[in-house]
Amino acid sequence: MALGTLCLPGIASAAEATTVSIASPTESVDPGQQFTVSIAVVPGTAIAGMQFDLSFDPSLVTVESVKEGDLLGQGGASTFFNSGKIDNRAGTVTGVFGAITSPGGAVSTSGTFATITLTARTQGESWPLGLSHVIVGDTGGNPVSVSLSNEGSPSDPENTPAFRWWVLSVIVGVALVLIAATVSGVLFRRRQMVRALETHRPSR
Repeated sequence: MALGTLCLPGIASAAEATTVSIASPTESVDPGQQFTVSIAVVPGTAIAGMQFDLSFDPSLVTVESVKEGDLLGQGGASTFFNSGKIDNRAGTVTGVFGAITSPGGAVSTSGTFATITLTARTQGESWPLGLSHVIVGDTGGNPVSVSLSNEGSPSDPENTPAFRWWVLSVIVGVALVLIAATVSGVLFRRRQMVRALETHRPSR
């Protein structure tokens, strides 16, 4: 697991760090049994999105799925979540990210960003899991200070790529265009139906 403080450029030192940790089961798991770990987040400031990669030992576990948690959807906010790419040969999950798509939406209350389902390949109570490329952003897409709170080695901030918030902007923009097109199509068909009814209405 990952431990350390990820200090990103341009972050005000006075800002409280957002804590990101891996919450693992406390009971022993038998071979072939599925279990879940959670990516828990305690915001130090209002946040609107996050990304991370995960590494694991493929001889001990396999990853089955990655699902969105309750962190970003608090208060009924709309969200976009990408579950990333699972590679059970290399022992990696890469490109997991999510963001609030409601305009101006942000959260300051702790929650679970993602839930990861794994299958144990050997019996045990703990497995080495590592977080890397962890970036948490505010409503402006600016990275905030992050503290990784788990056993293990710290992420290397110099090798942490900047989050491509513009990709999410494009996705959200396309989604809004599709919604607008759908609404316009419905209204257009409605107008056609009204005109057709008026045309075929019997004269008195």
